[in-house]
Amino acid sequence: MSHLSLIRQYFISSIAGLMTATAYANVAIYPVKMQINGDNRQRTTTINLQSSADETPQNYEVRVYKWTQDINGNDVLTDDNQLIISPASFVLEPNSKQVIRMGFKQPISAMNLQKEEAWRIKILPLPDAAKSNGIKYAYGFNIPLFAGKNFKADLSFQLTKDTNNQPIIHAKNLGTGHFQITGFTLQDAKGNSIFTSNEMRYILAQQQIKLSIPALKPQKGLQLIVRTANDQQLKFDIAEQK
Repeated sequence: MSHLSLIRQYFISSIAGLMTATAYANVAIYPVKMQINGDNRQRTTTINLQSSADETPQNYEVRVYKWTQDINGNDVLTDDNQLIISPASFVLEPNSKQVIRMGFKQPISAMNLQKEEAWRIKILPLPDAAKSNGIKYAYGFNIPLFAGKNFKADLSFQLTKDTNNQPIIHAKNLGTGHFQITGFTLQDAKGNSIFTSNEMRYILAQQQIKLSIPALKPQKGLQLIVRTANDQQLKFDIAEQK
């Protein structure tokens, strides 16, 4: 698949992800993925939290973390103050909507980004001391935010082994933009399915992750069918470790 084709299909899936809402325990949040690209000097965006009439009042706080990944693809979250949040805490009443605004202190163009940068916005329920004798579980939300424009992913996949000598697929993103995987299928040279996973992962710009697969016999011509957030399917050849 050409790099241009990958960019075009992934752009479609990204737009679909922006329009999706997620709901837990009578509370919905939208969008579930945010992008601040700096168009028309844009430096802000919003998240909406919507409760149903059946929900009881709930206190929330909002925390911001800079999001990176380590060499093994594990998420690394660090406290960050580049993004201003308002309100940083609030009470969500039944049958109401809370708009959470967030923005950078300076325009995206002034940040001189060399690659897309990423943050995680956590909206966390706070315990209610007055109701501590009752049991009520409230769900929190963890929303990704990306900053930058015209940054693209550039993926490659290699079959290798981990430190326990177990096979893994090493997914590397050499591009300057993120990529989201919502599942994948490993196929042999004849197109027969060997293994299917519904594992959902992000590969941030210039980072790498490891995809777990079962033990398999050495063979040539392996291909990986990757599902995106919009259920697009992208096909990649898998290189063998030399």
